[in-house]
Amino acid sequence: MWVRVFFLGALFILQGSQGMEAATSESSAHPPEDRVEEMMGRYNLHPAFEKLGRGVSNVLGSPLEIPLNIHKRYSTRDRVSSMLTGTAYGFFKGFVRFGVGFYETVTFFLPYPEDFAPILPTLEYFRHPLTREPLPLD
Repeated sequence: MWVRVFFLGALFILQGSQGMEAATSESSAHPPEDRVEEMMGRYNLHPAFEKLGRGVSNVLGSPLEIPLNIHKRYSTRDRVSSMLTGTAYGFFKGFVRFGVGFYETVTFFLPYPEDFAPILPTLEYFRHPLTREPLPLD
């Protein structure tokens, strides 16, 4: 019972103080800005959140290395061996991508490597080509 009264009183006091802050901020000369963007810019958090996004996408995209490497190494001369080789390469590269993604996700707030630089290149599935290749008109 007393706990509820305490929390309701604290909520009432916080609401009143927010109303006072709103009244004083409305009387200022310049319009209010986006506080999140202001804080991220002040503390240079954009590269950290890019590193977090890279890490999460590497963790979630690590299984895509298997079909990508099968496709890269597929040969019509020796189908079985090229598929097994591509699968082995895919598992290894997927494991590495998962590990790097986990590292980047856990340490997204640290500027390592130098200035939040990416450790691995972006998966080929997610690359956007700047120009399209011409159609083969042979």
